[in-house]
Amino acid sequence: MTRNRYAWLALALAALVLGSCARREIRGQETTGLDRKLSTYAWIEEGDLVTFVVGTRAARDRDGSGYVPVEIAIANTGLKNLVVTRESFTLVDEDGNRYPAATPQELLAGYEYLDIDRDALGELRGILTTKFATYSGYPSRFSPTRGVASRFASTVVRDRVVLPRFGYLIDYVYFPEPATGIRDHRFELFLDSQSLPDPVFVKFAVE
Repeated sequence: MTRNRYAWLALALAALVLGSCARREIRGQETTGLDRKLSTYAWIEEGDLVTFVVGTRAARDRDGSGYVPVEIAIANTGLKNLVVTRESFTLVDEDGNRYPAATPQELLAGYEYLDIDRDALGELRGILTTKFATYSGYPSRFSPTRGVASRFASTVVRDRVVLPRFGYLIDYVYFPEPATGIRDHRFELFLDSQSLPDPVFVKFAVE
């Protein structure tokens, strides 16, 4: 009986420890108040009119660079046409500071990772292939590059893209480095357009 009691106590203690570890793991992955994760570094907001995806893989190591790169994907799911320009985007940090998208001239003069971000660290095209399989992709380049044309688009900067229904784009937009810093902070990225009754936004974190 004594051995059985000790064995039972040992099993109970082990279950308690494992349960505690599991709870700690869940808390570590908590994303309360943020949109749904599509992958380790991507966040998605799906609506009746627009699907809006934010990728943060490139942003994770850009503290101190002067700008924050945000990979975006936008799909027109319910509008006749969706007009998107560089001015459509606004980044909001944890303190409520608002940042307009950087211009091509600002980026070419003060940011050195344009080609690396787009060609080496972009991930949305790969993970959205299935999701947007029945949609048509449209060329978009709101931000410049310095090198030759990438695998997916020319180097010509576009200030405006029109997406018909069931059209999508994948691109990069840049913002001045937020006052809060980048890594381990939360943000909201707003998409506004004359085509939308209200702005669409994604709540995400750079982890």
